[in-house]
Formats: sequence, C-alpha cells, structure tokens
Amino acid sequence: MRHFQSALKSLPATSSALPTIFALAITLLISGCGGSGSGSGSGGTSSGTPAISSVTVKCSPTSISTNQTSACTPTVSGTGSFSSAVTWSLSPSSIGSVSSTGVFTPTTTGAATITAASTQDATKSGSMAVTVTASGQTTTGYIVGLASLATGGTTAAEWQLTSGSSTAVASALPLPSGVTGGSVATGIAVSGSDVYVAGDAVSNGYLIAAYWVNGTATTLPLPSGILNSVGTGIAVSGSDVYVAGDAYNGDAEETGTAAYWVNGTLKTLPLPSGTTGAVANGIAVSGSNVYVAGDLGLTAGTEIAGYWANGTPKILPLPSSTLQSSATSIAVSGSNVYVAGYAVDNAVSNTTAAYWVNGTLETLSLPSGTVGAVANGIAVSGSDVYVAGYGYENDAPETEIAAYWVNGKATTLPLPSGTTSAQATGIAVSGSNVYVVGSGYNSATQTYTPAYWVNGTLETLPLSSGTIGAQATGIALLPQ
Repeated sequence: MRHFQSALKSLPATSSALPTIFALAITLLISGCGGSGSGSGSGGTSSGTPAISSVTVKCSPTSISTNQTSACTPTVSGTGSFSSAVTWSLSPSSIGSVSSTGVFTPTTTGAATITAASTQDATKSGSMAVTVTASGQTTTGYIVGLASLATGGTTAAEWQLTSGSSTAVASALPLPSGVTGGSVATGIAVSGSDVYVAGDAVSNGYLIAAYWVNGTATTLPLPSGILNSVGTGIAVSGSDVYVAGDAYNGDAEETGTAAYWVNGTLKTLPLPSGTTGAVANGIAVSGSNVYVAGDLGLTAGTEIAGYWANGTPKILPLPSSTLQSSATSIAVSGSNVYVAGYAVDNAVSNTTAAYWVNGTLETLSLPSGTVGAVANGIAVSGSDVYVAGYGYENDAPETEIAAYWVNGKATTLPLPSGTTSAQATGIAVSGSNVYVVGSGYNSATQTYTPAYWVNGTLETLPLSSGTIGAQATGIALLPQ
C-alpha cells in the first residue's frame, strides 16, 4: 500500500492503512570507493609473513573552502612484515589533487572522496569524504539519508547546506572498517563543528548499527545472542554520543530489544509488563536525562507508541477508535517531552497523525485533500511545535503528499519534479525559517528524488557520483 522507503519503522501489517516504511534491510553488496589521482607515501615494516588487514583514512578538516586544504592520514593494519605505504587517489579527479603525503588541495567546489590503498595489497583501502564550498560561504546545516547505487544496493548519504547557495553538496559516507555491504543513514546531530550520523550497514549478511563522527564510521556491539541491529537516531550532549536503535533475530523486530548506546556502550531498554518486544525510533538528551521514543510490542500482536525516560517505559494514550500506534520521533524543550507519531483506526483503515506533550495527546489535522496522515519528525522552538510527515489520498495507487504542521496547522509541500508522491521525514527550525526534508517517488520508474523545503519552497538535492536516486531522512542545522 505504501510506496515509500524511509528510515522509520512500520507497525505490523494488521491493517491496510499501515504505512509500509523501509525497515533498513539491505540485500545487495556494494563496492568500495575508487578514483584517479597521484602520489604514494612510505612507511615502516615489521618482521614476519606480510598481510594487510585494513586501511582507514582520517581527513581534517572534512569541510573546507576552495582556498583551504585538508590533511589526510592513513592507518594501515596488518600482520608480519607488512608495509604501511599507500597510494592516494581522488574522486572525482577534476575536483583537485592529493599529494604523496595525503594533503588534498581543491580547485573547485563539490564532494571529494580521498582514498588510500595499500601498495602491498591493493584490495585493502580506506576512504573519507571532504566537502568543498566556495570561498566566503559558510555551512548552515547537514542532511542525511540513503542513496541507491547504479551497481545495486545503497550507501549512506550526506548533503551539506551552505549560505548563499540553494544547491547542497552531496557525498557518500564511507563504510565501517571490514564492512563490504550497503549502508543507510537515519539520523543526524551537530555539536560545534562536529557532525554525528546514525545508521546501519550490512556485515556478513546481517545488519549492524553504526554511527559516523565527521565521516569516520564505528559499528556498535550487539546484545548477546542477537544477529541484527539498526541505528535509528542520534543525540550529543557534551562529549557523549547517544545512538538509539534496536536488535533482533530474523525479521522479528516486533519481538526484538529496544536499546541505545552511549559512546559505544550498549544499554538495553526494559519492556512494560505484558509486552513481547520493542523498537526504538528516536532519541533526545537533556542534561543527564535520556529519552527514547519507540513502539512497544503487545501480546495481542499490535504495537503502541511509547517512550523511555531514563530507562522507565511510558505507554502513550491512543486517540479514540484507534487500536495501535507508533512513536517516530522525540524532542525535548525545557522540562517538556514531545513525541511525534501516528495511530491506526482499523475500522476505517486510516491513520491519524499526532504528537504527545508529556504524555498528553494532540491529534493533527489532515492536510488538504487527504484521508489519513503520518507524523515522522518533530522540532520545538520556543512555544511553537513543528511536525513533519505526510497525508495520503484515497486512490489506487495511493498518493502521498508531503506536509508539515505548525502548532497543529497543516501545510502541504510541492512535489519534486518528475515524482508522483512525496513524504517528509525530518524537520528543523532556525530563527523564523522552517526546514523540512523528505523525498519524492516516481511510481512508474520506482525511483526516489531527495529534497528539502525552506518555508515551503522546494529545493531538490543533488545525487552523488554513481547513484541513481536517494532519500533524505534527517536534518540538523548549525547555530546561526
């Protein structure tokens, strides 16, 4: 029934009204980044049988202007008498050059991928993305999501927004070390000049939760006996990084374990009495308090929206005549906790977009011309509450209309060119400007177009090299 893939979970398919939302499953493998360039570095050796196990790259800074450089450092790991020498390459080669010591010098704007490959084993390489903006421009924010590769599979994607330009710079986030499958990005946070992204990747045929800090990926540990995990949201408080997600076996997320990680340390979340499993869809931190939004699986096979406050689960009330619900996003402002989501009315097979403030339900009006709606993201500025999502028409195939709400009032958003449906998946506010991210979908070509809207005005996001479509899942703005 739903045509859209997104980074949010869906409820069990017990009603035809339930949105079929992308569950982060990646089944196709993708290849590593490559490119053309010049230069090689030298390093020491150790005795024994040589074997290269991995190569990683760290560049600093990861966002520069055309009159700056970025210094990239390789780390080569191996056994025996291995060499730490690497060959540098740059993709696209037209964006600049990289020296034999790993210094990237740009000649134009765009997204650059700097790769170091072992001279001893060319199959072992590492990459990092660096964004180049015009001199005098400043970064205003970041958007994340997933891009479809022309060769098959997906890659975690990132777009950088800059002042003075409506065109974002697209780049692909590198895979975690040792991971060869696809990846997705589901959430983003910024703190100072640092960019934090949550998501997951395919490792040996299983999903594994991960996060990126300034483009450097780290995988997260699994609970004992669990094979799959996904990262769904991220928050930063001081020097601490919090990632929300869940872990499960097979396809049974509804009987899995909701969790979050603090600086890579796993913390599982308890279930309310009588429930069989849970998923975590978003996270917010205020001081020492940690809030996680998600869905609590009940013994009857339905799910109910809820959240955990410092590990204590709280079930959220349902609108009248609805039987199940989902909590998709969470925000904290002062002492108030805001949770966005939706509820399902099985009698008429439609959904109601809603949010809760400290557990008190607020239903959202339907966007014009729609019969049901879903809320995917929430932000708060002062006393104003902003919610992103979509409404859908009662036709076949069903048409989705991206929308956002300000204090309960709905505004529909224009479709990206060449698309037939659209969803909004995230929202952020800067001063008087409201930024909404999402994607359009073409049902004939089955392709996605990433986009963002500023105060309702559409801006289409560009695709990075080697991709044929993309979806935007989250946004974070820098303080202005």
